[in-house]
Amino acid sequence: SLPYRSMKNHWRILQKDSRKLSLNRFFSRTFGQTVTPREVVQKTLNFSEELKFYYELYQILLFHFQEMNSKYFFELLEDNLDLVNPAFKTVFKTFLKYKTYITNAMELPYSNAKLEATNKLIKDIKRQAFGFRNFTNFKTKIYIALNIKNERTKFVLSRC
Repeated sequence: SLPYRSMKNHWRILQKDSRKLSLNRFFSRTFGQTVTPREVVQKTLNFSEELKFYYELYQILLFHFQEMNSKYFFELLEDNLDLVNPAFKTVFKTFLKYKTYITNAMELPYSNAKLEATNKLIKDIKRQAFGFRNFTNFKTKIYIALNIKNERTKFVLSRC
């Protein structure tokens, strides 16, 4: 059926932020015509009112999360807690359970993303190189990958 194929083939488009959907046309074998991602979303949402409700709720939650509006984000969760199905209800309750931590993460500018990226890069280098004999060479490879300049110090012998 068309609704099933639409969901199966275009589920990634439904998960994207609606503000970032491309305007470029592509040929969709599901619909048999050239469409933009926005048109795919509209045609898919026309199949079900329930899907349309959840999509709009998801987009609003995503917007408030990206804009760091913790007040509106949690108000929306609390308002829709009784309206959603059990799967969403479980997720919403989990968000509300950790409300203080999520609010803290949204309001403060601190993040360990750079540290995590560095750790991942080092693990990838270890996986590819599988065992440097010389630790200095391993360190040098990490510095090159991270684009860190290691300043060399030259010893100056004083002549007395």
